[in-house]
Amino acid sequence: MPLRSGFADLLRTGLLSGLLSGLVLGILVCVWNLPLILEAEKFESKSISENSNTNSTHGHSHAHGESHSHAKVEPNSAGEIENTGLWQKRNLGTMIGSVLLGISFGVLISIWVIFFPPNGFLESPSLSQAIVQSLLFTIGGFLIFFGIPFVGLPPELPGRASGAYDYPERQAWWYLCVGSSVVGVLVSRAYLTYLKIHNIIKWALAVITALFFVRLPFYLGAPELSKDFAAPEELRIQFEYVSFLTNLIFWFLLSSLFFLFWKPRQVLGSK
Repeated sequence: MPLRSGFADLLRTGLLSGLLSGLVLGILVCVWNLPLILEAEKFESKSISENSNTNSTHGHSHAHGESHSHAKVEPNSAGEIENTGLWQKRNLGTMIGSVLLGISFGVLISIWVIFFPPNGFLESPSLSQAIVQSLLFTIGGFLIFFGIPFVGLPPELPGRASGAYDYPERQAWWYLCVGSSVVGVLVSRAYLTYLKIHNIIKWALAVITALFFVRLPFYLGAPELSKDFAAPEELRIQFEYVSFLTNLIFWFLLSSLFFLFWKPRQVLGSK
């Protein structure tokens, strides 16, 4: 295995870059994603309330109209306190989860670099090489863990009636999609690194292998989801765009920090 002596340094680089990028991811999710989720939950609650009210008569609702409007004063204040506490708990949970996610991906990048070190970068890193490697890892990580699964299963807001029932199926397909893409990239990279054949044949074989494994989950079939959403379409599209952007920023930041923190003085050209 190459660069055994530098494993600890690579691991430390992955931990640090993952920690910082995870913190930024948590902030972005709290600022951009969570408000959309809370807004969708309002539509979900409204839909549930409307469905429960269908069993009541008009006489009941009118007769108690004044008492309902009067009784809303106390529950609203208690609800605001409850929502504030829930918001704080969600923010804390989001930050912790994002940091752990960032650290995990940082360690994965470290392990990848150990097995497939970029040509000459670890021994004599430069800024141009760092930029190239950052872009490659940004594109690869983003596509594997978000972009490719996004095509079959876009990120979903709360409020779809059958969402709880088909969750295991959606989760299994996501794992299949990510796992298949990782296998395809690993095998293709192994071809390029260790296979001793003509370069054209080697690259053709690597591309065909990667495309096969990326296409495999779609050939088996992505789960078909029902269209009974409580949240409006505009909110769902906005959530997809926001999720797309947060994940892209996260992968760009994680990859850039990783290759910048690896011997930063040499990368930045300072003595």
